[in-house]
Amino acid sequence: MVLPPFALHRPTTTAQALSLLAEDSVPYSGGTELLLAMRMGLIRPTALVDLKRIPEMQEIRTDRSRLLIGAGVSHDRLATDPLVEQHARLLAAAEREVGNARVRAQGSIGGNICFGEPRSDVATVLIALEAELGLANSAGERSVPAEEFFLGPYWTARDATELLTAISIPLPCAEGVYLKFQTVERPTVAVAAVRRPGGDYRVVVGAVGEVPVWADYPGVGEVDPVDLVGRTSPVSDLTGSERYKRHVTEVYIRRAAELLAESER
Repeated sequence: MVLPPFALHRPTTTAQALSLLAEDSVPYSGGTELLLAMRMGLIRPTALVDLKRIPEMQEIRTDRSRLLIGAGVSHDRLATDPLVEQHARLLAAAEREVGNARVRAQGSIGGNICFGEPRSDVATVLIALEAELGLANSAGERSVPAEEFFLGPYWTARDATELLTAISIPLPCAEGVYLKFQTVERPTVAVAAVRRPGGDYRVVVGAVGEVPVWADYPGVGEVDPVDLVGRTSPVSDLTGSERYKRHVTEVYIRRAAELLAESER
């Protein structure tokens, strides 16, 4: 379908971008998901706010306790950036597997997060890494833990007048593994299992249901795949039935826990 008509704004500062936001004025960076939804007639904004010219949206840097990633940074850049590889190897590994080459080159981490796609590689990993998502509007700023940001399919904690400005990952970063089962462009089941800096473990299951689920364990040997699968609500679709997805999810949780245990021997 042909895109519906819209105005295009290209601010160069966050303040300018915030002044342009409204219910029918939508921010974008890569636009991979947004433009598809517009072509399908699912959304019809009167204006788009292009964030690619805002310098801080393209930054990757560290301070003493955090890795800070601008919301406009592309998947491709995250997959190869030295700082990300040094401090958050799990994120770099997951970013190398996002979508396809076009999506990785054009799409941004912020756009992926804000679209709220249930089968997101990025959401699963950011919850495992206990990331904080920085939001801003004309009234001020706030930070939302990644585990509280995804509320449902294509539904997040971001208000229409807010921008996701940056992703903050605490340092030192959790280490672990990311596995996914995939027959189409997006994963059917995604599992991130990490050892947190405090010595305990977190396992996150994404893609299988409408929102990611997770659990924390005192040791890798205490990871309970059956219990964690029981917390999920698999959605039957063309990639599998609920029963099938529960089975695959349990298998992948076990594999992730085993790989994590092996890496520590």
